[in-house]
Amino acid sequence: MASKTREKLIEVARQLFAHKGVAHTTMNDIASASSKGRRTIYTYFRNKKEIYDAVLEQESERLVNSLREVVAMDVPVDKRLRMFMQLRFERYMMTSGSATLKSRISFDSRRVARIRSLARDKEIEIVRTLMEEGCAQGLFNRERCKLVEGFICFSTSAIGFHNHNIESGAEKDLEKAYYDFVEFLVRGIMN
Repeated sequence: MASKTREKLIEVARQLFAHKGVAHTTMNDIASASSKGRRTIYTYFRNKKEIYDAVLEQESERLVNSLREVVAMDVPVDKRLRMFMQLRFERYMMTSGSATLKSRISFDSRRVARIRSLARDKEIEIVRTLMEEGCAQGLFNRERCKLVEGFICFSTSAIGFHNHNIESGAEKDLEKAYYDFVEFLVRGIMN
């Protein structure tokens, strides 16, 4: 029950933050919209910043969960690494424009950057896990993996983040170039 209440408060806060903005949302607004008293809110969160942090953490988890599903698949590790990078690229291509991430939480570049930063830390751990598995199987070269593990996550988000500058019709060229880049990276770490 406590977990459900906390999740409801986070979801209500997320919707209010998206609609009114963080600065214009009060603890009273959250209490009223969630049909909970202020005392209940303060049982779970000390202040609005803690609720805001919980909203950001939840958003980053949503971004990372689909990547975790890729890691758990029963396919060879090199294929999972390719799928990880491609899914991440596709996600950033979508969310850099006006679609998914902005609709979940109103666009505020600092907020989006913070969500992505929280997600990136988790994603780097996922990449390390995949690479370690590949090294343990003798498929990947450990030294080459160390050279590219952070770059994999940075390059994906950097390319996706800057896609709004791409000329109309050039998206397919970028997509092909990125898939070629993924293939280059994976082949580059293989023994």
